[in-house]
Amino acid sequence: MRLVMFESGGDYAAGVQLPSGDVVPVRGILGDSAPGTVAELIAGGPDLLGKLAKAVALAEPSASLARDKVRLGAPVGRRELVVCAGTNYRSHLEEMGDELPAKPAWFIKNSRCVVGPDAPIVLPPEFPSMVDYEGELCVVIGRPCHAVRAEDAWDYVAGYTLLNDVSARDGIPGIVSARTPLDGRWAWTDMLLGKQFPTFGPIGPAVVTADEIDDPGALRLTTTVNGVTVQDAPVSDLAVGIPELIEQFSRYFPFQPGDVISTGTPGGVGVGRKPPVYLRRGDVVTVAVDGIGQLTNPVRV
Repeated sequence: MRLVMFESGGDYAAGVQLPSGDVVPVRGILGDSAPGTVAELIAGGPDLLGKLAKAVALAEPSASLARDKVRLGAPVGRRELVVCAGTNYRSHLEEMGDELPAKPAWFIKNSRCVVGPDAPIVLPPEFPSMVDYEGELCVVIGRPCHAVRAEDAWDYVAGYTLLNDVSARDGIPGIVSARTPLDGRWAWTDMLLGKQFPTFGPIGPAVVTADEIDDPGALRLTTTVNGVTVQDAPVSDLAVGIPELIEQFSRYFPFQPGDVISTGTPGGVGVGRKPPVYLRRGDVVTVAVDGIGQLTNPVRV
């Protein structure tokens, strides 16, 4: 299933997006006592998701809302945790001149920067000149997940979605080269600040449940700016795989249903290009993975 949050009539609610793009409101087919958010649906576990899938299959056409009548929001709410892996594609490590890490760098994307599909990325007036895109595949956690072993990690994955880890690389001291060796890991210091501006965390368009994706490693991620492909890589190019990321991050974080782990971005980011290419007002950025969809956001000031 494609689980979405949608706005219709001023409020956001959980829905299931059909292949046509139309949306079936969850409470419209399961009743008013049904969960109101995607995170709550996921927390309901396989039994609830199975019940929902059957209800969608039996729903009358009149139960769905036309795609052009609803606006999709970020499919994870503002309370959910978003933990990102940094420099975790071999192609990105190569373009940045970094060595293959035993552990990836990581950071938290603050929940208040999260927006949904079609919402504008707003260039911050203080640092507008070097705003970069980073298309990423994310896993969405399906049940409480803490101190999980890699061999068990897939049992905790509810589904997948996309993230654009928008980053302002200018104006903040050390923003381009702030990484410092620290006990075998990296301290990103001020690098993190350029990732936290409002609207710098587009997520979506949907959470695609794990049963829809046979092999995440066989997926291919692309990012385009104004229709021009700037990133194109197989997920198999990850330096540290999804199970290992879950093991490493869950050692510290007590993940809950609906929380997100973003797996990193491939080569082709703006700062790595020669000459560098950054986002400008009027640009349109699309992160895409077949089977998950397209996350498109315009750039504004």
